[in-house]
Amino acid sequence: MKRLLLLLAFTTLFVSCDLVNSVTGNEDEAVKLYPVLVDGDWGYINQKGEMILEPDYQNARPFHEGLAAIRESWGWKYIDSKGEVKIEGNFSDINNFSGGKAAVRFDGRWGYINKSGNFAINPMFRTASAFSDGRAFVRSIDYSNYYYINENGDKIESVGLPDDIDYIEENQFRNGRAMVSDDDLFGYIDKSGNTIVDLKYAEARPFSNQLAAVKISDRWGFIGDNGEVSISPAFISVGDFGDGLAPARANSNAFGYINKSGEFVISEQFQQAGTFSEERAPVMLNNKWTFIDKSGNQITSAKFDEVEPFYNGLARVTIYVPVEDEIEENYGYINKSGDYVWYPTR
Repeated sequence: MKRLLLLLAFTTLFVSCDLVNSVTGNEDEAVKLYPVLVDGDWGYINQKGEMILEPDYQNARPFHEGLAAIRESWGWKYIDSKGEVKIEGNFSDINNFSGGKAAVRFDGRWGYINKSGNFAINPMFRTASAFSDGRAFVRSIDYSNYYYINENGDKIESVGLPDDIDYIEENQFRNGRAMVSDDDLFGYIDKSGNTIVDLKYAEARPFSNQLAAVKISDRWGFIGDNGEVSISPAFISVGDFGDGLAPARANSNAFGYINKSGEFVISEQFQQAGTFSEERAPVMLNNKWTFIDKSGNQITSAKFDEVEPFYNGLARVTIYVPVEDEIEENYGYINKSGDYVWYPTR
């Protein structure tokens, strides 16, 4: 059964078995519409929970850079805020727009189109990630290696960059830095491919809010842009900084939040804890999720089975509903006060 987990694109990555992080920074001010599922079909609501685009789609994704990926008549397309199809092609799969480009799969290969629907980079990759800071992480068509490309599709190369870097899920550039891995060691490069921080860490996290989490011996700390230690390694687990705070646990099985000085400003009390986005962070209590503000106050009781980060003022939440021998996932949206604007539906 397909499960939607807490996601940074909505995506998520576990640093430890108890810590959830999300990729932030995907805010799209232009189109504040949100996909909802009604009787098996997808449509879009506004921030008030009003249906704006009727549920006529087989699948629907959030708007990014003014366009949303939808599936209808068994084909993937891009629509605008009025529901008009802007890009339609013989694509077997498509991703969200980022940096003016979107990765699409055509005839078994991935390439990048622009907002006119034309190929800006021809399909010549086995896999292709989203652009960030003018760079994208791809895999060669023969499966032989992973590497970064620029906006023209040219490979980023430098003397200090390993020829055959490993695949990592958190491959986007943040703060002008990207985390790279080779032989199970992690370091950081700049947009030219120059090694800014040597590949010497057994575990690491991407940069966020100008800091990156790295594991030194058996404890986590944070380094700055130049690789110097900014927060001493004193934590069992940590997550990414968001809105100036990061989830962490030091000497217990519970998570709290630290500031950039490494001081706990929200005490260790949560089973799991995610990154702040739009001044709200997902936390788990008694095996259920809720959100807190930057003072640590819950905006609603812990009652959700899954959650996703706040995005343009709303967060998608999931409730499990037992139906005979299966569990159905019903999706809804809450605002920053914790009130439903769309009660969970399926």
